Amino acid sequence: PGLINAAGIESPGLTAAPAIAKHVVSLLAKQGLKLAEKPGHKPRKPIRLLQDMAIEERNKLIRENPAYGRIVCRCEGISEGEVVDAIRRNAGARTVDGVKRRVRAGMGRCQGGFCLPSVIEILARELGVSPLEITKSGGSSVLLVEDIRRCAYDD
Repeated sequence: PGLINAAGIESPGLTAAPAIAKHVVSLLAKQGLKLAEKPGHKPRKPIRLLQDMAIEERNKLIRENPAYGRIVCRCEGISEGEVVDAIRRNAGARTVDGVKRRVRAGMGRCQGGFCLPSVIEILARELGVSPLEITKSGGSSVLLVEDIRRCAYDD
């Protein structure tokens, strides 16, 4: 009683997560768990995507912060400002795949062929690390192995 195992959910688990959470809450309530909203809880706001905004709202945002006017991912129309938002928020992106899951940069026709260098550069800048430390999905999934400007060539 009181234990619900919702582990090991594969695709489309992420998409189904909100529905699964509601179901788990209802099961716990049926088992007698007292449910109450946490006082002062402020739900996290979703990342504001330019594609979901009216043109006037986009223009206002770009005037306030020009990073929203610099498109990083042409295929998905994702701006530098949106990538920065994905990194800076609570539990923000720390990998290229993290950015991809949060704002879709790299999900378009070119599969990151255009935006990957910019996403790596923005991640490195915002996290205060070398681009050589940026990974695709964490662990040892490094994307860059050496700064070509430091390579010595034999003639």
